[in-house]
Amino acid sequence: MATSFAQHGFSAAFTTIFHPLGYAKVLIQLGHEPLAPVPTRTIFGKERLIYPNVFQYIKHIKHTDGFLGLYRGLLPRIIGGLTGSAVQAYTSQCFKNCDSSDTQAADSATSEDELVVWLKTFCKNTGEETVSRCLGIIVSQPFHVLMIRSMAQFVGGEDQYSSPITAIVEIYKNDGITGFFAGLMPRIIGEICAVWMTGFISHLINKYFIEDKEMKSYTGAACGLVITHFIYPFQLVSNIMAVNRSGLIAAQPPNMPPFDSWRQCWSQLSKQGQLKRGASLFWRYYSGPM
Repeated sequence: MATSFAQHGFSAAFTTIFHPLGYAKVLIQLGHEPLAPVPTRTIFGKERLIYPNVFQYIKHIKHTDGFLGLYRGLLPRIIGGLTGSAVQAYTSQCFKNCDSSDTQAADSATSEDELVVWLKTFCKNTGEETVSRCLGIIVSQPFHVLMIRSMAQFVGGEDQYSSPITAIVEIYKNDGITGFFAGLMPRIIGEICAVWMTGFISHLINKYFIEDKEMKSYTGAACGLVITHFIYPFQLVSNIMAVNRSGLIAAQPPNMPPFDSWRQCWSQLSKQGQLKRGASLFWRYYSGPM
């Protein structure tokens, strides 16, 4: 119990320290660029325009809203993170308690059976992890929406999402219950892709390329970092849809067009070459009209 509280406390402290970075990233994802791009040269000597890096962006937020303004959306972010983690851990533990797989079959299997046993085990374990993570995301999504909309207020200087109570009332009044789950679908799909791709690739690497047991424990985390790059567009679309049609200035033209679905949002970002918007916080090259 004490260890669990310590872990949650460390997680909350870590989130608090790096919250301004996440806050600036969300605003960039929403397409808000208050600082003009400046001319620079690439490593190949080509002239380009580049947006100020994330630390200059954070400095602008602090100059506009003060130091405490850097922590918009922190409370729902912490609550959502702790709630989602708790549900995921509880679900995983339930699966472990109900696990009655016969491990002796793998020991006595032929080479042909070995593949079948591995495939069943992989699908079972990965399926359970998928369910655990998805349930955690579903439970935490209302807090995620509160966080994103609270941050998006910076664009127009609004305050209806500054208080948890007024934010809940505002979402329910404008969108109903479904408003608390805005942007859920792309987030879920991205998580499912991440779990299965990471599990499959890390198993292949551990089975055929790495023999050291200690090194094998790091393969999943390393693969996860690589896979995150490929599923980033799902995170981007999810955050945009979390504020879509919210009534905030950040979600209105010309800042953001209204989207009828997350697929329409994806399609438009793809046409504009913006599916990686916000992925880089330092080398942010301007790609709009000159």
